[in-house]
Amino acid sequence: MNMYIFIVNPTAGDGRALRVFKNIQNDPLFHKISCRTFFTKHKAHGEELAKQLVEMYPDKITSFIVVGGDGTYHEVLNGLKSYSTIPLAFIPAGSGNDFARGISSKLKGVRLFKKVVSSSCYRPYWGGVYRTDRRKKHHSRLFANSIGFGFDAEVVRRSNQASYKKWLNKINIGSLSYVVALLECLFRYQPRTLTITQDGVTTTHKNVWMLTICIHGYYGGGMKIIPNSKMNEHNFSVLLLKNISRWKILGLFLTVFWGGHQHFKEISITEAVQVDFSANQPIAYQVDGQSGLCESCHVNKEIKSRSVFQYDK
Repeated sequence: MNMYIFIVNPTAGDGRALRVFKNIQNDPLFHKISCRTFFTKHKAHGEELAKQLVEMYPDKITSFIVVGGDGTYHEVLNGLKSYSTIPLAFIPAGSGNDFARGISSKLKGVRLFKKVVSSSCYRPYWGGVYRTDRRKKHHSRLFANSIGFGFDAEVVRRSNQASYKKWLNKINIGSLSYVVALLECLFRYQPRTLTITQDGVTTTHKNVWMLTICIHGYYGGGMKIIPNSKMNEHNFSVLLLKNISRWKILGLFLTVFWGGHQHFKEISITEAVQVDFSANQPIAYQVDGQSGLCESCHVNKEIKSRSVFQYDK
């Protein structure tokens, strides 16, 4: 018997994901299909659940349906790292939802759920693969949207670690934590020297503020980081920002929402199949909104495509 597996992050979008799922649960179609529902309870739980469930029901799963944000989708994607044939669907209900933008998904909630069940709009998708600090291949991780290094990643890292973020979330102004973190980093962040190899060509860049590698054009909750970037089988879009003043950084971030930043002379945008880099000192990175630190990283695309529900009408 085939079934749908729902993985729901009840806290995503300040509780929006739970409300969206309850609406789906109240729809008559939900009770006509075979499905099981699992709620995430802590960080990385989505990854654990996906891996456990696909091992339990390897031949019975019609599709995983993720209800949450980009972080939840990132977790489930990594749980299915070794199971590229299992279809995936994403019902956006988080604070960012950039993956939905990247696949041009216009439907939401119950309407999207009905399309997932009633249509066969699963299309090939190639996720990103990254390994930090020269780890072995079996330690590689996947990403759905982008991986970024430098200033923007430091903003995400500081915001995620900030003691004031929980307090701001309680009064429903959690997004302000990013603004506060951005202002902190604006005056404290020290640009790095990066040695970057793109498709076998190595260059060294000083005074680098950002290196961002994208599968599609959106990140940070709707920012058009590389407006013309489209999902494809082979290439990433690569943005490099260097030799820019601190005050101009602030102006640049104000233009990212409509893509005006791409005309700044300090920005270069290229395409690459594979990217490697090393930094002169530890550098912050963010991947699908999750943050960390590294000194080097290898990035390429998955060889085998996945089936991801993409309804763009």
